[in-house]
Amino acid sequence: FFRLVKTQGRIIMSEAKGSSGGLDMEAESTEIKLKSQDAKEFKIQKKYSFVSKLVKTGLENDAEATVFPVPGVKANILKLVIEYMHKGTEPPIVEKPLRSKKMKEVVKEPWDADFIDKIGETRQDLYDVILAANYMDITGLLYLGCAKVASLIKGQPLERIKEILDPESKGSKKGAESAPTGDSKSKK
Repeated sequence: FFRLVKTQGRIIMSEAKGSSGGLDMEAESTEIKLKSQDAKEFKIQKKYSFVSKLVKTGLENDAEATVFPVPGVKANILKLVIEYMHKGTEPPIVEKPLRSKKMKEVVKEPWDADFIDKIGETRQDLYDVILAANYMDITGLLYLGCAKVASLIKGQPLERIKEILDPESKGSKKGAESAPTGDSKSKK
């Protein structure tokens, strides 16, 4: 609990005597580890981990936990998700329909646009980040990823949309040149 204290003509907030601080105070300085599907661990401060409702709920149920498993997310994608979580705040939901194909014109924060544009260079990573955001219940990242996919398909003909959404295509920005031809499913 906090109390307001007047000191040297200024009012400041200080922790009340006898206050245990609770989970929120503990989150300010404590680090936990998020453990990926492939058993890699990543450190993150608790306060940033609360961007994920899955992690927040898990830690509220077990305040003593120091390692939180995220079995639905691979290490390379969890690393990207944690980079987003370190921002500490969720962006506002993206307006629909999109006003532009350029993410900098769609989202308010330039950091969000740069972050998702970088991930969008490899479509499979973009799709995996969207799945991870859904699994970890990170609404802002989920909407940001879906807005990026929408920006990729906005104004495209049906055949090009199929190439963009095909997870087996190469996934670079040069999608049309790198998209598989013929029946790609028979190659498995």
